[in-house]
Amino acid sequence: MKKRRFCRGFAVWLCICLGLTGCGMFQNQKSPEAWFKQTLGGLAGIDSFKFNGEAAVRTQSEKGFRESLAYEGILTEHDKLTIRSMLPAQAAGKNASNAMRTSSYHAAESGFRRQDGHWVHLFSEGSAALGTSLARFNPLAQLDAIDKLPKQIREASGAARGTKVLRIELTPPAAKQWLAEQLETEMDAVRKQAEESGQGLSAKEKRRLTDVWNKGNGQMKQMLEHAEVEMVYYLTIDKRTGFPVKLSSESDIRYLNLHHREEHEQMVNDVAFHP
Repeated sequence: MKKRRFCRGFAVWLCICLGLTGCGMFQNQKSPEAWFKQTLGGLAGIDSFKFNGEAAVRTQSEKGFRESLAYEGILTEHDKLTIRSMLPAQAAGKNASNAMRTSSYHAAESGFRRQDGHWVHLFSEGSAALGTSLARFNPLAQLDAIDKLPKQIREASGAARGTKVLRIELTPPAAKQWLAEQLETEMDAVRKQAEESGQGLSAKEKRRLTDVWNKGNGQMKQMLEHAEVEMVYYLTIDKRTGFPVKLSSESDIRYLNLHHREEHEQMVNDVAFHP
C-alpha cells in the first residue's frame, strides 16, 4: 500500500515537473552564456529576417553627437545580406534622439555573403565613404565576433516582460582587437576602391594614391597602438522564441591624435530585429 502511494505521488510530481518545464520554468534557469549560445544557434537556422539600426558618435569636446547614421538590413537565402544607410535629415543636435532623426534616402548600399564563417563583401553602391563602413554595422558579424572573443556575460536588470537582457562586456584587449579588425577591413576596402577607380590614371598618379593610403593606414595603426578600448553590448532576447529583439552597444575609445593629444570618442549603436 505504501509502495503504491509512493509510486502515485512520484507520478503526480513528475507530471507537475513536465508541466512546469513546458511553461518555461527550467528555461529561465539557463545561464546567461546558455541564452547567448541559444540565440546564436537560432539565428544561424533562420533563412530571412530584417533589422534596422541607428548609430552616433561624440567626442569629449562636444556635448552632443557629432555624427549619426541610420541603416537597415535584410538577410535572404540564409547567407545573403544587404545593408543600406540613410543620411541624417538634420545635423546632430544636443541629444541623441535629435541626432538620430533620419530621412528615407539611401545614401549607400552594400551586399555581403557568408562564406566559411566570414562575411565577404560583394558590392557597394552610392556613397563610397559610407559603403566601406557598412560592414561594421552587420549585427550578425558582431554576434559572431562576440562569441569568439574573451568576454563576461551576465543578466542585466530591468528587462521588459517576456524578455531577457544580457550584458556582454569584452575584455579590453579583445575590444581593441575587434576594433582594429573592423578598421583594417575598412581601410582595405578603401584601398581596393582606389585601385579600381584609378585604372585610367598615370603611374605617377597611382603612386600618389598609394602614398596617401599608406600614410592614412600608418596613422591609424599608430593611434591604435596606444589606444584604450571598452565595449559593452546589451542583447535583448525573446524568452519564448530565443530570437533577439535588440542589440545595443557602447564603445569608448581613448587614443592620442596626430598632435599627441588625448582624444575620447564614444559610439552608441542600437539594432532592432524583425523576424
